[in-house]
Amino acid sequence: MDMAAGGEGAPLVPLSEYILYRSENKAIALQNIGGIGNVTIIPKGAKLDQVFAFDTGPGNMMINDAMERLYQKSYDDRGEVAARGKLIDELVNELKAHPYLQIVPPKSTGREEFGSDYTGTILKKYQAYPPEDIIATLTWFTAYSIAFSYQNYVLPEHQLSEVILAGGGVHNLTLKDYIQQMMPNISVVTQEEKGYSSDSKEALAFAILGNETLHHQTSNVPSATGAKENVILGNIVYPN
Repeated sequence: MDMAAGGEGAPLVPLSEYILYRSENKAIALQNIGGIGNVTIIPKGAKLDQVFAFDTGPGNMMINDAMERLYQKSYDDRGEVAARGKLIDELVNELKAHPYLQIVPPKSTGREEFGSDYTGTILKKYQAYPPEDIIATLTWFTAYSIAFSYQNYVLPEHQLSEVILAGGGVHNLTLKDYIQQMMPNISVVTQEEKGYSSDSKEALAFAILGNETLHHQTSNVPSATGAKENVILGNIVYPN
């Protein structure tokens, strides 16, 4: 329905984040790191139509794909492989030049840009390098895409004091360290430090969205998706 109204159809979680985290005293960034990274910005004392959100780039997608191919593991546990590696300068420069980073929000992305085809091309091109260096550089790129997005599309208009991380990426301690190093003047914390669960953030969001749909309430946020109007999302489908 959001796409029918001219929106990107994503991100879908900003309404729940507005309900749960809005503050009269400070602007907050809620950074989810799932397969794709996405951020919701809630300005200080914001009304709902002042909330905006967009996909920052890859989250765990490229890291996990590379771990599967190089180590036959589904993810980099606590970022331990990345912590042993060094950045590959040539790959750093190639990743920094990815055209998605230059697109001005609202925007969204997915496997079509950062999926297995793209990761596979990188692994083939840099196969002469130690695998831990590739994992370290891909982990760095996720952090860089987040910091770049904030520096270019958030901080010029909003003074952030806090970034709250969620999603599987919060368990990657090397990734979290990279993010904090790239934004030294902003406090980077996890959902757990706020009394919530990083792994349950989207489940909680969709419980809220489902409740809105059940009660015939709109739940997209046009300032986040680019839609022309507020719409009721999803359908209630009853069994026969």
